[in-house]
Amino acid sequence: MGGAAKPLIILGLAVLVLLSVLSTPLYASKGSGSKIVVEVVAESNDAFGKALEIVRAYGKVIYVFPELRGFAAYIPLGVVGNLKSIPGVSADSAVLVEALGKELPQICGLHGSVLTWNLDMINVPKVHEEYGLDGSGVYIAVLDTGLEPQWRNYFPEDRIASEFGAAFLGAMATAYQQTGEVLNRNAWEADTDGHGTHVVSTIIGFSVYGFYRVDGVAPGARIIPVKVLGNRGQGFSTDVAAGIYYVANLFKEEKESGGNVLPPTDIINPVIISMSLGASRLSPLVKAAIDYAIYQGVFIVAAAGNQGDGGMTYPGAYGPVISVGAAGWVGEWSVSGWWRAADVPEDLEGQVYVTTFSSRELPGQDLDVLAPGSWVVGPYTAYGAAHPPYWARGVPGQYYYLGGTSMATPHVSGVLALVLQADMMDGEIDLNQELAEELLEASTLKITWYSVTVYNPVTGMYETVTWGDDAMGSGLIQADLAVENLESYISGSS
Repeated sequence: MGGAAKPLIILGLAVLVLLSVLSTPLYASKGSGSKIVVEVVAESNDAFGKALEIVRAYGKVIYVFPELRGFAAYIPLGVVGNLKSIPGVSADSAVLVEALGKELPQICGLHGSVLTWNLDMINVPKVHEEYGLDGSGVYIAVLDTGLEPQWRNYFPEDRIASEFGAAFLGAMATAYQQTGEVLNRNAWEADTDGHGTHVVSTIIGFSVYGFYRVDGVAPGARIIPVKVLGNRGQGFSTDVAAGIYYVANLFKEEKESGGNVLPPTDIINPVIISMSLGASRLSPLVKAAIDYAIYQGVFIVAAAGNQGDGGMTYPGAYGPVISVGAAGWVGEWSVSGWWRAADVPEDLEGQVYVTTFSSRELPGQDLDVLAPGSWVVGPYTAYGAAHPPYWARGVPGQYYYLGGTSMATPHVSGVLALVLQADMMDGEIDLNQELAEELLEASTLKITWYSVTVYNPVTGMYETVTWGDDAMGSGLIQADLAVENLESYISGSS
């Protein structure tokens, strides 16, 4: 058990390097009989009814979202033209969506302190210790691959809101709204990809083979696991929209009941949607679902993408969403046992870098803030199965470095949970999505330099990393500043 943890093997970086997202129509077959998953949004109830009538005559309805006047269906390609001919109807193919993380060298046998460099870098310990905030009373819906079956070995059961867990894989299965049942509800805890588990571990922390716990950004928050990606880390925009819609209506019920849906009761508990996923474009249903969720009062945070100079992915690039790019610290590999022992300096001048993979914003795109996303440790079972070392006493679990804007996103979702806990001290949610975005953007370390030298543990060499203004957003999020700046953003709200 003694000694510093060291990488045991180097895994091919191509395994989970998701640098591009397809946007071609999703066909079942080629030729005149081709079928497609199509998303439809109508401007009026009349147009909505006409479009549904056509689809039911020629294909299969997957989801219906009445409040959005939208639906998704599996239809012959030729029927799309019929839908587009209806005035006020927008119809387009579903988009392939992917998890935005990449697998880095394996790490096993983690031992030591509960503090990690990534939390230190954004001043999370100060918020926990000096302000007494841990995200309690806040729900974070993680729309991802779900959780691995052995999630209880990593997370306290009371931190996972399993009663609200759901899965939406309707573009590959049967209808959801047709029966009023949440599709494949139990699939949320049958994941074999591991991406969602790693994302959750950043928010609430995790147990290391039962020996000790590693701290999270908001360990008091409750996670609503919503599976919208399959077990290969991919899915359809259609299902992402269904997940957003589900969470939005859950919060709507919470408000309408006076706070008697999400425990604790008799108080309306804030809900954040955290999405470490991305696609090449914003589908009609995802846009409508996001707008609806924000209107209901849900907060939305999403990854900027791993495209580098190729630009941001969606929904992160959509203006109303709080988008997150990935940063790192030059001292990540400078000391033995860096991940748990390294002390991040108070003065971070020239110490922070923007990762090369983090998406830069293109014209019309909106990058908000950066968060740690270079080498983040957490539970993750490569190859879909756990391989515990001999000293783990047979307890499943494996721990990896993962990098990506996927890893940066839960840091910001967790910081927002800390802020919302402070906001709720008077029993009311004063922030909204727009104010929260402005607050977080104003609570950053401004990066005024454009290059640093960083050690690359894969190549064993030092490399110069460079970036421009299009990569930085407003800077590196700082949890303590976000809490301290809160009052100035809610003092005028009603």
